[in-house]
Parts: sequence; C-alpha cells; structure tokens
Amino acid sequence: MISTLAIRSLPEGPKAWFAGREEGVCDHASDPDHWKQDRKEGPRHFLDMEPYGGPTNLPRTLEAAQARVGGDYYRHGVVPWIIQDRWRDLTEAFREGDPAKVAFATAILGHYIGDAHVPLHTTENHNGQLTNQKGIHSRWESGLVERHIVTEDLTVLPAQQDATFLARPWEWLVAAHALVPQLLEDDRAADRTTPMAGQDKRRTQAYWLILWASQGPTVKQQLQLAGQHLGNAILSAWIAAGKPAPPSAK
Repeated sequence: MISTLAIRSLPEGPKAWFAGREEGVCDHASDPDHWKQDRKEGPRHFLDMEPYGGPTNLPRTLEAAQARVGGDYYRHGVVPWIIQDRWRDLTEAFREGDPAKVAFATAILGHYIGDAHVPLHTTENHNGQLTNQKGIHSRWESGLVERHIVTEDLTVLPAQQDATFLARPWEWLVAAHALVPQLLEDDRAADRTTPMAGQDKRRTQAYWLILWASQGPTVKQQLQLAGQHLGNAILSAWIAAGKPAPPSAK
C-alpha cells in the first residue's frame, strides 16, 4: 500500500521511471522481512527510545548512539540510519540510469520508511510484552489492515521535494512514538470483550470492531504519511541525481 501511494504521489518526471514496474516495487516491498535470518537485520527495522531517555534525547549519529549506550547500541535499533543509507542507494540508482535498480531501491527504502511510522517500532514494549498485551504488534500492524483497509480507501498525499530528507526519520519516529500510549489503551479497552484468559486467546469480532473504531483512523493516517514520505524520498533522490529521464524516454 505504501509503495502504491508513493508512486501515485509523484509528478511525471520521476513517475516515468516506474512505468510497468509498479507491481515489482510492491512485490519486493516486504523483502527485508525475509532477510531476518541475518541477525543484523532485525534492528534495522526499529529504534527503541527508552535506552536513550525518550524521544527528546535521541542520538543523530551512530557514533553518538554508541557513546550514549555503549557497544550494545545496535540492538536498540538503527532504522533512521538505514533509511539514510537506502535513500543514498536510490539516488545512486537514478544516477546510474537503471530503472530496475530504481524500482528495487524504492521497494527496500519504502519498507524501512513504513517501519518508522509504526508506533510499536519505537519502543522496547514492541509487542505489548511489558504490559500483558502480547501480540498487539501484529494486531495493529497486520490484523487491522488486513481486515479493514484497501489501497483505494487511502488518500494520496502529493510528494514534495525535501532538501533535508536525511533528517526526517527522527521526526517520523518521534511522531509515531507519541501514538503508543493511546494505542495500548485502546487495545486494553477492546480486549475487555475477549472472554478467555491467557496469552493465546482468540480475539472476538467485537474486539476487532472496537479496536478499528478507535485505532482505524491512526492506522490509515500512518499508512498515508508513509506513502507521502516515500514519495518525498523518491522525488528528492531524483532531483539530487540531476532529474534524469528514464532510458526509454531519452
């Protein structure tokens, strides 16, 4: 959904690079989730804020992160720096003039941008395990989306050039983190409809309807923002690369 929104958000110049490749971008958007057999991959999808003292104290460089929390900094998450690296990959793909590389780099970048908009990717309580809400991560990130959202229900927010794009991931993470308390409270409220106890209990239809009523607008908001921010990333990378035309258009 995020990839589709991003491509639709683009002006004609960069959009031309994706002609006939839209489906491929979407197909590869989940690839990083399949790379997690590499033990270094998991932390590339999140940033826990608590070890740094909360959202107002986040390090902006890996060196600062290591200085703050020591050699274990990586396990607390590195998604903002991964977004920076993958944006540079996309810019280079535009410079090389290879539409296949542009499409693949977009898919991978979009995955990590999407992760930065998921509230539970910003906290050590990433799956509700610290508040007796185990499984909330997939319920919010997948369960609500699969039950209630199709791409056509989402608004395409026009892409805009962002000369300071590399600084943006921290802003997205801070905004997503602010959504965590209400998300957890809404899950608890909806879960009062679930009659069975235990971590493996099945949620009732009432649970899903109540959670959707309270969190549905937030899920849609975060998907739409992630789509726009990926669009911003593509547009800004294309401009940084010199506004190249795709090979077929030259």
